Amino acid sequence: MTKYLYIIVAAAIATMLWACHTNEKNYRDSYEKTVELNRTGERGEQYQQDLAERTHKNYVVDGDSIRLKHLRFTVTDDKREVAKKYGVVVAEFSQEFNALSCRDRLRQQENLPAYVVCVYIKKEKTYYVIAKGFDDLSVAAIFAKNPEKYMKMKVLVPMAWVLANATP
Repeated sequence: MTKYLYIIVAAAIATMLWACHTNEKNYRDSYEKTVELNRTGERGEQYQQDLAERTHKNYVVDGDSIRLKHLRFTVTDDKREVAKKYGVVVAEFSQEFNALSCRDRLRQQENLPAYVVCVYIKKEKTYYVIAKGFDDLSVAAIFAKNPEKYMKMKVLVPMAWVLANATP
């Protein structure tokens, strides 16, 4: 009789443990709820302002407007010479590891001379992934306007933009 009791208890414990496990769907649902909450209410206003600033076109090149920022940056994990005067930013990260992984995917899958730059703004580091650097702003603007023509990978910023080196 006790043998059957142990089997029943073991089966009950196994069933409880199996029923309570998390899966990818649970994580995905939780993530989507959190993202939706961040895009509504007070946080949503901040998100909309940030999105508007990130997609603001502020410079005209050859009759077409693009987003252009002049920032002082340092090249990460590469020689300084890989950086050109203008670079097309296709991803932005707060962690260096993620930026370097994205750069490696661009190099391997897209055969682009991608590199990562680090910008310090208000004591915070931001890593920008540059798909390709250019010496001519008009060529960089063409790439930034239609990055899907030159690469299959999805742009990980709201809109590709051009980063100009502010270092003299």
